[in-house]
Amino acid sequence: KGSGTAERNGGDFVLERTIRKYYDEIFLYCYHRVGNRAAAEDLCQDTFVSFIEHYAEYRHIGKMKNYLYTIAGNKCRDFYRKKVPIPVEELPEQGTGESLEELAVVRQMVSGLPDELREAVVLRYFQNLKYTDIASILGISPSLAKYRVKRALGQLSEMEGGAYGTGQKGERH
Repeated sequence: KGSGTAERNGGDFVLERTIRKYYDEIFLYCYHRVGNRAAAEDLCQDTFVSFIEHYAEYRHIGKMKNYLYTIAGNKCRDFYRKKVPIPVEELPEQGTGESLEELAVVRQMVSGLPDELREAVVLRYFQNLKYTDIASILGISPSLAKYRVKRALGQLSEMEGGAYGTGQKGERH
């Protein structure tokens, strides 16, 4: 029975190391998804609680980071299903007024995307993940991940020239 204790302690070390290594990254992902610091903290904590609860069932196939992103993505989707309003005005404290205003506009535009496109673009541009990692997290092919990002960028470009922008993009006199 002593080996069970050693195994548990070794598992605790792995869990603690994993949490320390990925906590900030998963928090930022949740924050970019929901735009609210308190909700992102709750979702991040829920992600790691779920990870810890199911760690014994985890099959070490692929990257652990992708597994955490998958859990966090599911938690964020559950958050949206509850239809909690997303306050766009909650922004980081640093930066100039202009950069905060731009960030608010980008956040608003991204939050207007369909969920599957929003998730792909957040993973690519806010979390700087590779298409193969995005595909693994979302359970899709890398080519579909690229397609969703490209489609999201197209929709964001339309928004920028429409209701969210000046409509002058590309106009030359």
